[in-house]
Amino acid sequence: MIAVYQGSDYFEAQLLAGLMEQAGLQVFLQGVALQGGLGDLPALGHLSIAVNNADHDHAVSIIQAYEQGDYALEDQD
Repeated sequence: MIAVYQGSDYFEAQLLAGLMEQAGLQVFLQGVALQGGLGDLPALGHLSIAVNNADHDHAVSIIQAYEQGDYALEDQD
């Protein structure tokens, strides 16, 4: 197992994990249970996504595509 994402945004972590699972990767989202115990001031970097070592490059390419906006929805007028 190797970590490919580290952050504190629960929704972004869930979205990235979903994109990776949709691509057929086995994903391990860690730190989700800590959300409720953080108190008023959120801790940074408590969420992480890990994948199998063989899937590292594929997972990183999904994260890069997400960051570049490749998964953005288009506005329809």
